Amino acid sequence: MAGPMPGLLTMMEELYGRINKERLFGGGVRGAATRGLLGADAPPDATPAEMEAYRNFANASMALAAGPVAATRAVRGAKSAKTLAPQAQALETARQNAVRMLNLPESNTAMDRARAMGFDTEAFHGTTADIRMFAPEFLGESTGAQSAKKAYFLAADPSNPPAQMLTKAPPDSKSVQMLRDAGIPEEEIVRLNQVSMKGHGAETASGYAQIGGSRDYKEAMRKANAAEKAGNWGDYEKWMTIAEDAEIGRNQYLQGLVAKYGDARDTMLAKINDSILSKTLPQEQAVALDAKMKQLMPYGWYNSYSIPQLKALKGQLAKLSDAPEAALKSIDDFIAVKAERQLAEHTQQGGNVMPLMVRTQNPMNYDFGGSAYRDASYSDLIDKAAASKNDVLFLRNTFDPGAGPAKLVDVLAVRDPSRIRSRFAAFDPARIDEKDLLASLAAMGITLPLTMGLLSEQPD
Repeated sequence: MAGPMPGLLTMMEELYGRINKERLFGGGVRGAATRGLLGADAPPDATPAEMEAYRNFANASMALAAGPVAATRAVRGAKSAKTLAPQAQALETARQNAVRMLNLPESNTAMDRARAMGFDTEAFHGTTADIRMFAPEFLGESTGAQSAKKAYFLAADPSNPPAQMLTKAPPDSKSVQMLRDAGIPEEEIVRLNQVSMKGHGAETASGYAQIGGSRDYKEAMRKANAAEKAGNWGDYEKWMTIAEDAEIGRNQYLQGLVAKYGDARDTMLAKINDSILSKTLPQEQAVALDAKMKQLMPYGWYNSYSIPQLKALKGQLAKLSDAPEAALKSIDDFIAVKAERQLAEHTQQGGNVMPLMVRTQNPMNYDFGGSAYRDASYSDLIDKAAASKNDVLFLRNTFDPGAGPAKLVDVLAVRDPSRIRSRFAAFDPARIDEKDLLASLAAMGITLPLTMGLLSEQPD
């Protein structure tokens, strides 16, 4: 939300802490606001300025029920800068500066300001750290790659992927013809045949959030490295021990999940075998049941089946006559362990995917065309962009694996951190050259959700 809504109630409490809060807020926002319009809850010794500010904030709280636009307008009625909480003040200052410096309308939002300032590209960065700004001393920390030491790398969904990669099969292929023979309408075939690359940028960034160890490990290693450089060997040993303990603990947890997975799998197979496959049936029925089981549960099915497939298998077994409850429950138990193992193995403790905006003025583009082979190295291309004074290098349609399966993405290599902002920033044009990801907000001591949890869904 672009307006200063989140801090309204906080502002009211800060400004009027000496009012009986139970009486002011006990009747709900609307009731308090209505009384405030009449001045009923203002302190008896309130000055005219305090009374005006109270009425303005009462109007603002009343607007909470009317939506963000009304609330934003109401807050602007509080004319004194001292009556606004820091977060709201930062947003309001950015809005006013945009009117004055960018000729934007009075109702401009953070995204309006972002576009006007040139922050035109959405991208993601994966990390296990709480990054307030991109610092050159940490370049290449996670991967150690030569290119990673020269620029800050971000991932975005492909903006113009090769046409041949947008369909699963050619229109004249056997698989498409089979759909036509089955009577599937042509428009539905086209839909089924489409390949979506939405989310590839976030998935790639989440892969990088898994590289280099957990948050505790990486923080301890940073402190150990700093202590080593300072020659403080006591602190060095302490932080190295903490780092080692963090990784040992995580490895032990993962090993325990592997054993738990094996136990759940063996129990499930035994339950299914004992209650279904071991039935004494007439020859014809036994053959039919055996064929059905091989169809439902081919060799190695427990490892290859996704969680939705396991749930579907459970539904199919439940349709069999005398379907055993114990076998069905064992599948549920296996699903739970499988999900826990997948979550642990495909995430990293403290891993964050940061949604960002990038400002470009003189970019360099290099298109790999969806080829798995890089005909030019990222490092050489960064050097070329630097020599040509390009501010952002776009590595288009390239495969960047991170810590998981490689996805087709556009990679952005940015050398100047002032060109990167969090999507939660105020986008104040007066602070366009600052390196802080939140710029006007973080500089005033604001704490906002800079990062998000892993955006990509875990594979089933």
